[in-house]
Amino acid sequence: MENKEVVDAFNKASTDYDKYRKQAIPNMDIYYNTVVNLTKNYSDPKILDLGAGTGILTELLYKQHPNSDITLVDLSTEMLNIAKDKFNDKNFKYIEADYLTHDFDKDYDIIVSSLSIHHLTDEEKKVLYKRIYNFLRTGGVFINADQVCGATEYTEEIYKKEDASHLNRQNIPEKEKDILRQRRLLDKPAKLLDTIQWYEDIGYKNVDVYYKYYRYFVIAGEK
Repeated sequence: MENKEVVDAFNKASTDYDKYRKQAIPNMDIYYNTVVNLTKNYSDPKILDLGAGTGILTELLYKQHPNSDITLVDLSTEMLNIAKDKFNDKNFKYIEADYLTHDFDKDYDIIVSSLSIHHLTDEEKKVLYKRIYNFLRTGGVFINADQVCGATEYTEEIYKKEDASHLNRQNIPEKEKDILRQRRLLDKPAKLLDTIQWYEDIGYKNVDVYYKYYRYFVIAGEK
């Protein structure tokens, strides 16, 4: 994973990351709570949050599962430091590492990721999805809230126009909008149908898409 550029971008953005997140992501409450809702059948689960950043999704998961065991993983020191300050009274674990290569435990009930995996190449995504499958307990679930590219050049152009239109409508300083536009140049989203096929080829069961709004989607599969 060629990650230095991505890490640098998110380290620089860490201070104001939470401040503008809800405006930057369309329907963020519905989007993230879709992930949380998919975890409701698990009791006091062991949770791994890949690319956890400042812990926006982690916080929602903790509210749903206050007795859970949660591990946050991210490459960005600054992002994790903000998460540590946010959860300073919580017994969470923090790992500063590349989740594509780090050797995790092999008994998680729930593995989640939000808006992180699209920074990998397609080949790296497939490797990661297989590794995640191996880290899950039988009956565990992997839930990914991420971005996809359009199925065709035509639909990708529609996605790009919606991305630009949404950002332009937000009450965010122009400097912050430019930072978001620059970060988006680092994105490498895969096609949705390819992603579903990779899950099924690996062996995930009950693979389905539970939310989609233009390029934003939530997919889940069980072991």
